[in-house]
Amino acid sequence: MSCGCQNKSETASTDVVIQTMEILAGQIKETAEAVSRESIYDMLAVLLMAKEKGAAVFVAGAGRSGLMGRAFAMRLMHMGFRAYVVGDTVTPAVLSGDVLIAISGSGNTKSVVEIAEKCKKHGASVIAVTSKDGSELKELKSVNVVLPVKSGDSTSKTPMGTSFEILALVFLDSVIMQLIELMGITEAEMKARHANTE
Repeated sequence: MSCGCQNKSETASTDVVIQTMEILAGQIKETAEAVSRESIYDMLAVLLMAKEKGAAVFVAGAGRSGLMGRAFAMRLMHMGFRAYVVGDTVTPAVLSGDVLIAISGSGNTKSVVEIAEKCKKHGASVIAVTSKDGSELKELKSVNVVLPVKSGDSTSKTPMGTSFEILALVFLDSVIMQLIELMGITEAEMKARHANTE
């Protein structure tokens, strides 16, 4: 580094980065042990049914949670799902039988709750991905996946909702891995659907 820091400071700084990575890895392990297997099974079942029926899967989340949702929607598209991100200009109307993945650490993010309310009103199933069991999204859900994490407290060393957002990305990518196996999809099939206009 060329910040003018002394070697001792550089070592201390890099140690903190490594320690934080280890804390995050520990949180992932703890959450993997705590998350409800039944909720994972139910989420997989809803998504597989949507694919079988050709229903659309919508993903909604605010801020960084929304970015994790976009990554999930992209992988669903690679697998042949009709996947959309709520708010994009090409996102179609929600119809009965469609699915909404609503991502919110608190489960109370106003914009996400309002989207879930509208989707439920139109007959869509709502899969809530949150860090808290008692939330507004829980009241609207068909499936409630809780990724318990102490996010933003004095021991987590991660600001704001960072821990939840990382957990959401790891969890949703893990769901993708299982869907790939259950559906027998090859990486070549997924690559064939990847954008070729980049």
